[in-house]
Amino acid sequence: MSRAQEIGPPREQRAISFPELVRLRFVWRRRVTAAADGEDPTEEASAYYSALADFERDNGRIVNAYWCSETEAAVALTEKPRSRGPLKRFRSPLRRFHRVSDFATRKEPGIARMLHQCDELAIRAVEVLGGHNQRICMQLVMASSGHLLSLVDRPPPSEEKVRDALVAQHDDFSGAQRYYRQAANGEAQLVYFLGMVLGLGLLGGLYLAIGRWQNIAGVNEAHIVGCLTAGAIGALVSVIARINTGSFALNFDVAPGYTLFLGGLRPWIGSIFGLTIYFAITSGFLDLFKVPADPQERFYFLCVVAFLAGFSERWAQDTLTGGLGKRTGATASGPPAAAAESPKRTESASTDP
Repeated sequence: MSRAQEIGPPREQRAISFPELVRLRFVWRRRVTAAADGEDPTEEASAYYSALADFERDNGRIVNAYWCSETEAAVALTEKPRSRGPLKRFRSPLRRFHRVSDFATRKEPGIARMLHQCDELAIRAVEVLGGHNQRICMQLVMASSGHLLSLVDRPPPSEEKVRDALVAQHDDFSGAQRYYRQAANGEAQLVYFLGMVLGLGLLGGLYLAIGRWQNIAGVNEAHIVGCLTAGAIGALVSVIARINTGSFALNFDVAPGYTLFLGGLRPWIGSIFGLTIYFAITSGFLDLFKVPADPQERFYFLCVVAFLAGFSERWAQDTLTGGLGKRTGATASGPPAAAAESPKRTESASTDP
């Protein structure tokens, strides 16, 4: 007899949903409990473990789970290694949060609402976070959801204790939400900073490409390059300073490419403001500063002003608006005509200190 005949025909593999897996496990555990009465749970155990193998084949290994014993409800966390790509060993595994609890929580709307919040946080963690941040956040979600299910599996004896338990779980879940926001904002800051570095590199490449063509009579090329560079560096330093003080918040629930794009724009905005301030001073449009006559001191002075323009867009706009107001003859009785007609700018927490 061949080895294949000894093993028998191969088991048919099929897709198993998590609700079906929970059902099979619940039936098996009930049969195990009733085994003292002479019932044999072998058939149910075989069906459950076969379904478990099919489920883990498609979704990955179950690394954490809470199975209710009194009702058909459970939560589980699976991890599936990346199967494609040359860097799969360095990439985070695919993690998924699974839950079946609608029937168990039909009489507990507060618990059902918090479990739906766990679903939402798990989805955000998978889509936004990576590496150990995602793993920690998903385990926090698992801990909160498992504790919530325990309240419907074997509920406390009184409604007052249920409310107290819900308040405690709400505090724990709030901690998981805070961790997610901090971790997601930190990862978004890294992407934003990378975008700034790339934007600064593109800005330098653009100047090198057109630097030889730029030869206008009466224009000091060193001043232009210095102001462009100082404005871009000012924008870079502004973001770094705000990150160090913890006041730099980003919209992290967006695609990383968009955050990268916004970061790439930041040095360009700083350079444009720095160059605009330079043109305004040298053309006489702004007479708020006393420009040094010495060429070297003049260069340093213009670079400092351009740095300030890149560091603070608000200061640059107020300075330019002030010069425009003087040009249009503003009086104490009202704002300049141009300022009154221009729309108010909404400041962004991620672009201006």
